[in-house]
Amino acid sequence: MEMTKNEKYLSIAELFNVLNNYQLNYAYNGDFTNDLTERILSLAETNMEVESESLKMKKKVYFIIVESLQNITRHQGISQDARLMDGFFSIHKFTGGYLIGSGNAIENEHIPSLSQKLAKVNSLSADELKEYQKEVLSAGGFSEKGGAGLGLIEMVRKSGNKLAYDFKKLDEKNSYFYFQSKITEGQNLDTNSPEPDKFDIVENVHKVVLDNNLKIFFQGQFKHENVRSLLSMAEGSMYLTEKFSFKKTSVSIMIELLQNISYHATGLNNSEDRPGLFMVADNNNICSLITGNYIENSKIEALVKRIDHVNSLGDEAIEKLYLETLLLEQDANKQGAGLGFIDIRLKSKNKIEIEMVPYLNEKTFIIIKANIKY
Repeated sequence: MEMTKNEKYLSIAELFNVLNNYQLNYAYNGDFTNDLTERILSLAETNMEVESESLKMKKKVYFIIVESLQNITRHQGISQDARLMDGFFSIHKFTGGYLIGSGNAIENEHIPSLSQKLAKVNSLSADELKEYQKEVLSAGGFSEKGGAGLGLIEMVRKSGNKLAYDFKKLDEKNSYFYFQSKITEGQNLDTNSPEPDKFDIVENVHKVVLDNNLKIFFQGQFKHENVRSLLSMAEGSMYLTEKFSFKKTSVSIMIELLQNISYHATGLNNSEDRPGLFMVADNNNICSLITGNYIENSKIEALVKRIDHVNSLGDEAIEKLYLETLLLEQDANKQGAGLGFIDIRLKSKNKIEIEMVPYLNEKTFIIIKANIKY
């Protein structure tokens, strides 16, 4: 079955609901460099700290992420269509564990060898895997594409579950390799156990991401620690253009949007919670930076009024308002005059978009979108 693209875009609220159903915590689709993979690892590590995961679980997840990211960069194919070569990575958090997914183009000639290794490690029990690992180590067989299945063996042993995978044809030379590892505290490697979990989550999420031109999706707690890591990761993904002005503008707007969540979002369970959403989309030379968070309904009118006001102003008027507000922000007695939205409007040179999704009686999920042309 070949990969296809749907031209119907979901609204941000619809997109959030769809991905939320897959318990998606984080996803990235695009070019994978060594620098970017390090930033992804840093974000994952920081986020697990914020989520207060056990040390045992953190070690397992970190190892699987490292192997998954290495797999993306190790098995790259070559195609005239650069878009087909984009890698994909996702983290899904569920009760009791994580699902780590990845996707990358692979040359068709390497599929039989890789499939054989995957089928082999999935066929073995925990004790058999341990013995097989010793055999592979003693044989010392390594290839240009990496070790002789050592990484796969260790992923099964550490995750406690069998691996799921699929190949979808891209063209005559390449296919897209989907890979999924479920991480739980216990092990489910009995040879009499059923087949690995049905492979659909990572594949379906990737299709939604592609159909809506998403580059980054993050859903979780927005505390100061992981906001810094998220900003660093997002900054490292800005490979779309070499224009310094675009990178400077996009990072500046991201800071404003992310700070808005960490400072002003309301919690659902307690006042310390900062649940939110961050997305980056790319469509027709427009980079869209999107955030979402819960706020008290009593604050909606003032927020909408403030955004409507900055959207109504022309270039000269918005610059004048920026300077006036900047002076007010520097006045200790008049802080909180709302410089953030003015700055976003001024730097993006586009109107700020806002979407509201009602949640219970006291709170609403507010989605804010800033578009930047590059």
